[in-house]
Amino acid sequence: MIPLDPETAVVSILDLININYTPMIPLDPETAVQWYEGLRQLTPNTKANNICPMTSLKKHWMKLCFMVNPSGKISVRSISRTFASGRAEKMIMQCLKDLGFPGGKCDEIEPAAFTFEKFYELYHKICPRTDIEDLFRELSLEKNHLTVPQLIEFFNEQQRDPRLNEILFPYYDRKRLLQIIQAYENDTNFIRREWLGLDGFCRYLMSDENAPVFLDRLDIYMDMDQPLAHYFINSSHNTYLIGRQFGGRSSVEMYRQVLLAGCRCVELDCWDGRNEDQEPIITHGKAICTDILFKDVIQVIKETAFITSEYPVILSFENHCSKPQQYKMAKYCEDILGDLLLKKPLESSPLEPGVPLPSPNQLKRKILIKNKRLKPEVEKKNLEAFLRGQENEVSEPGEDPNVILESVDGEEGPLNDIDPTISNTDTDAHPEFSLTKTESSEDDDKIKFKNIDKKVLGEQGNLTADQVEAIMVAYHYIGATTNIHPYLSAMVNYAQPVKFQGFDVAEGIIVNFI
Repeated sequence: MIPLDPETAVVSILDLININYTPMIPLDPETAVQWYEGLRQLTPNTKANNICPMTSLKKHWMKLCFMVNPSGKISVRSISRTFASGRAEKMIMQCLKDLGFPGGKCDEIEPAAFTFEKFYELYHKICPRTDIEDLFRELSLEKNHLTVPQLIEFFNEQQRDPRLNEILFPYYDRKRLLQIIQAYENDTNFIRREWLGLDGFCRYLMSDENAPVFLDRLDIYMDMDQPLAHYFINSSHNTYLIGRQFGGRSSVEMYRQVLLAGCRCVELDCWDGRNEDQEPIITHGKAICTDILFKDVIQVIKETAFITSEYPVILSFENHCSKPQQYKMAKYCEDILGDLLLKKPLESSPLEPGVPLPSPNQLKRKILIKNKRLKPEVEKKNLEAFLRGQENEVSEPGEDPNVILESVDGEEGPLNDIDPTISNTDTDAHPEFSLTKTESSEDDDKIKFKNIDKKVLGEQGNLTADQVEAIMVAYHYIGATTNIHPYLSAMVNYAQPVKFQGFDVAEGIIVNFI
């Protein structure tokens, strides 16, 4: 839910690409806050995506009971729409009649009469669980019940995950099976005989005891006091993109959605803005993707970073910007994020050899910047000169190839794939708008691709197949700049890009650590 002024928008999605907005205008700001807080209590619940079939049925039943018409009754048409997928409306109406309910399109049902048990019966009439019925007949040898020995064999040999710890998850025995029969069997005669009928068997298999995953594992249950490097981090690549990398659309909303989905590391591909205001932009460079403003992304990150989780968020910068616009980036992070931004290492975890990184618990509600960083001595000298207004008097790393390799920390210099000794000063994200491919021989594909207008590209980023092919032929990756602004460099602490030197080196590091 996005707080707006004066209206509020509810965002509903089936996936992170197809996003729908429902504008809502409250009577006053207090009402908007109540709406927001109420919906936020529901939306971050990851268990909702892993609920058992029985819980899902109860949610559908509750929805029907709440969606009464002005007369306070449940519309038969609403029930029909609930089961409409692939089902004939006449069949649904007939099933309602079989249960003693009115079956006309315009008929209504009293909520008190439409109990969950009645809804459960209706569900099995409309959507019979033939898979469970076939399994039951196979196990019961065509009888109308399962005995305790039959159930013990089934649950231990077929239903139970053999990888589970036998102490924490013991095998099923007679005592456990009698508890299941008592809980899920409705026939008192079957309970007395210690039998489980088809209905009880079905209820058990559809219950939380057979959820796809252990629901307690969807909450934070691990030790979160270990160093940050001991954890896998839920990360997003090209976070800003909707759809393809060539000719795709960039959207600020993607950052909101991935953070609400639990992502803890987002990527920002930063380039110089081309407009008069020289605002840094985020886009997939050299690929005719639409642009979004860096400052808008930082604002959204501030709003949504810690709604779903309070554990730290890492902003992974792929930094192609010139130094003036890098300073703007740093100031936006500082001014917008405020105290959320971790600008200096924690006193308890200094950046010194042999000192472990801080734990996720120590970094709660903190945002870290991941970017290349200048060597400490270079950073200090350049930052002092910048703060004195003497930045131009400091030699720029990049003028001398040796200075480049020695000035930048983290990845041992630039990531320029063409020539690693040349500093990348290409900060233009869209040279493709003036890209030309001419006819040079009969073997050429003779595609002309020149002066594409952004207005023609439009918000949808639609390109012809020929245009996409021409971009891909001309495309080459230019690494992130090594010309780091000291003000931005000083904000980098626990997260830096480190060049992968091979599995042998990585394995040696792990062995030495152990």
